[in-house]
Order: sequence, then structure tokens, then C-alpha cells
Amino acid sequence: MSGSKTITVGLLALALAAGTTACSPATSPPEPTAYQVSVDLFSGRENPETSLSSPVAERIHRDLDSRAAEFQDVPEPAAPLGFRGFVVTPGSGPGPHPVLRVTQDTVYAVRDGAYRKLADPTGTYYRAILDDVRPRLPRDVVEVLP
Repeated sequence: MSGSKTITVGLLALALAAGTTACSPATSPPEPTAYQVSVDLFSGRENPETSLSSPVAERIHRDLDSRAAEFQDVPEPAAPLGFRGFVVTPGSGPGPHPVLRVTQDTVYAVRDGAYRKLADPTGTYYRAILDDVRPRLPRDVVEVLP
């Protein structure tokens, strides 16, 4: 009997070390991210992606919605080499918010292939996104961002 107790205690210790218990429910898949940010680097490698916190994204969209009259229709912007901005994509598909391309001084709202541009000379939106995603980006990516 003593041998079976040793095995049971050993298995319990192993389970605890692995972060589970015999009573642990199955882990659930992660919840979908509300907003995805792609760092558009055009560097010959895949663009890094991370999530943008919902409070930051909602604050940006709320502010941009209040400035809707300031946006101008423009053709698709040129695609220069190097950093071309953060691309913020709502995770739930087409909905109330457009895809945003945010550079240091401009916000482009893209919906159904149409581009609208808002000047942001102080970089308010760029800094808000960078401040939020910086901790989740690889160091080498952060070091090349303007």
C-alpha cells in the first residue's frame, strides 16, 4: 500500500509542477483579439504582428470618429521601402471600424478599398499605438521604429 501512495503523491507533484491538477478543467482556446497590429516594415521578412489593447483601440476610433469631417479622400498611398506604419485591423471582420494605417504624421482609414487621410502632425495616434504595443514587440523591431 505504501508503494501506491508514493506513486500517487509523485504523480500529484508532477501534475502540480506542470501547472495542472487532477481537478483542472481543460484549457480553453485563447479569446480572439479585438484589434491586430501589423508593423509594416517592408524588410524582406514577415511583418511582426501583435494585439492592440481594446481600450487604446476604442479610444483611437472614438477620437477619429469625432474628427470624421477632417478626413480627405485620397488615392492609395505610395509604398516606400522601410517602415510604412502600423496597420490596425479590427479582429471581428467588417464592422463599424475601418482598417487603419498609422504613420508618424498621418492616419489612413481604409474601407472597401477607399482611402481617407487625416493629418496628425503631432503623432498622437502613432505614439498611442507604439506605447501600447512596444512591450509585446521583439526588441530588434522596436529599435528600428522611428
